[in-house]
Amino acid sequence: MKRAFTLIEIVVSIAIFSVIAIYMYQAINTVQKSNDINSLRYIEYAKEQKITKLFYNDFFLQTNIYAALNITNSGDFDILRLRTKNSLHAMINPHIAYFVKDNSLYRIESKRDETIPLTYENIERVKVDKLMENVTLFRIYANKNSYLISYRAKERFAAFQISLPQIPSANNQTNQK
Repeated sequence: MKRAFTLIEIVVSIAIFSVIAIYMYQAINTVQKSNDINSLRYIEYAKEQKITKLFYNDFFLQTNIYAALNITNSGDFDILRLRTKNSLHAMINPHIAYFVKDNSLYRIESKRDETIPLTYENIERVKVDKLMENVTLFRIYANKNSYLISYRAKERFAAFQISLPQIPSANNQTNQK
């Protein structure tokens, strides 16, 4: 005689399977949400790293690495000017300026030192890159050959230090016999 499942056994097994399926759906949904959040965080982190690398390249590839940088302090936003070999727009030894306008951090690149704010006369001679939005702080602190760059964007504060090589002194002579 064949043994078959009764209707009650089938209904109970379907109910148990439904409860397990609901919990599995919730677990998968939670994992998907956390994955989306982590993906957005990674994109923001990668963008911050790209901007930091851009600063490092501009500083270390200056045409005169021992020259003092032109930093203009104006409240919460500083303006940084330098001349570098690092170009995003295939210019030879461009003049670079970092500044904040309308809560966005910009980097301009031009063949000669341009005035800021940009005017219609000089806007065609420069290449402008928007680096960040919602910037509420952009400060650069200089101490000899070391610079601390700090900014706050989208309620996230970041700071990093760039230390340039020291100026070789004439007193560093080796004792040769």
